[in-house]
Amino acid sequence: MTGARDTMDPVTTDAAIIDAALERFIRARDPDAAPGEAEALAAWAAADPAHAAALARVEALWGADVFAAALAKAATTDMAPATDARTPAPISGAIATRRRRPVLRRLALAASVLVAVGIGAALDLPVRLQADAITATGERRVMMLADGSRVTLDTDTAIAVTIDDTGRHLRLLGGRAFFEVSPDGARPFTVAAGPATVRVTGTAFAVGFAADDAVRVQVRSGRVEAGAAGQTVALAAGDALRLDNTGPGAVTRPDPAQSLGWLDGRLVFADRPLGEVLAELDRYLPGRILITDPALANRRVTGNYRLDDPADSTQSLAAVAGARVTRLTGMLLILH
Repeated sequence: MTGARDTMDPVTTDAAIIDAALERFIRARDPDAAPGEAEALAAWAAADPAHAAALARVEALWGADVFAAALAKAATTDMAPATDARTPAPISGAIATRRRRPVLRRLALAASVLVAVGIGAALDLPVRLQADAITATGERRVMMLADGSRVTLDTDTAIAVTIDDTGRHLRLLGGRAFFEVSPDGARPFTVAAGPATVRVTGTAFAVGFAADDAVRVQVRSGRVEAGAAGQTVALAAGDALRLDNTGPGAVTRPDPAQSLGWLDGRLVFADRPLGEVLAELDRYLPGRILITDPALANRRVTGNYRLDDPADSTQSLAAVAGARVTRLTGMLLILH
């Protein structure tokens, strides 16, 4: 598959110029800006056609509702106290200051997002202190446990492990992992994740958090017992189950080539909305992917893409969907 390229004029594709345009645009729009910022912005744009083109692109993207919403979500998340593995910790004193100055509204949020995208979906400090193993954004890692079991950690995943005479106890603190359990009838193997607990003696299965903090379990071989809210369901090879605070959902049998494709470093999907596919790719990108058009997000796509280069895969998906991709700050990919 070939990747789509940004159809902006070449003079505006320089990330440094886009960064400068966005920074100057934010300063000029700040109600508390120093005198002359607006005039300085106009002079900067008039000095070079590349500057004017970059500023025009920033102004156009600024007006997109999805961009403003994403900026607000990112900044709000990073200003809030961390509560669990899916909530990033506060990242700067400047953000706290902006929080006390609501007059800045979207301007402060835009400034915040430039910092926020730099940390991606990084796990917070309390999680790091609990975890025995952590993967960074875009990283996958295989770890061998003391009992001979093997665990594959997906991107942005943290896990804590306790193995002793009483059993093998693991906690998935965030992200997604695949477990290949060494049989040991005397020491059950349990995985706790949010409201869910999975118990086995020897099998291969995946456990991961969904976007809404529910937990998904899928069995590749053997049998497991998965429970939540006092209810337990027995799962066989090929079964999958969603669990949340209300208990287990219905058992399904998804195509493992799609649902477990991440183990081979692939994102495999069939007839899914582009927005859902890009949300999955976004987990592997140290930045953010935005779609400006809801109709584009709902467009159905099918494909098989690499996870080790999510930016290139996004370009390829855009080509399939008939979209263009613009990069901002080197960390934002915007489809329009």
